[in-house]
Amino acid sequence: MNTQTSPEPDPLLIKLMARVSLGLVWIYEGLVPKILFVHSLPEQAELVRHSGIYWPTPEITLIALGVAQVIAGVILVAGWAERRAVLVATLGLFLLIALVAINRPEMLTDPFGALAKDACLVACGAIVWMLAPVGRDMGGHFPSNDG
Repeated sequence: MNTQTSPEPDPLLIKLMARVSLGLVWIYEGLVPKILFVHSLPEQAELVRHSGIYWPTPEITLIALGVAQVIAGVILVAGWAERRAVLVATLGLFLLIALVAINRPEMLTDPFGALAKDACLVACGAIVWMLAPVGRDMGGHFPSNDG
């Protein structure tokens, strides 16, 4: 009979894995389809055009969104303001899902679509939210009371 128990999982490692995974997906999703291949994926521009939320063109709006996603991903990977960063990333994710659902609901049934991935990203965000200490400043350190 084996009396050994497996070690307790390290919450900091779990949080780090979830946060870095979330950040890398944001970097990839911003860089590859929205910046590097914005003209190769016309369905993206069409989705933005159909939403009516763009300036000055759907392609430039996609590039700007891609830059914002890359910045958010870098912030997540770096661990700055963990709770705020995952809150913004998760709210942004819900906004993107809503825009797709409103403008191209058929994309939600695509077996290779983003909805399943997005559910995993929300779970990663929830893990980081639950495990990140409350009250961290932008540098990832607890604020001090000594002026």
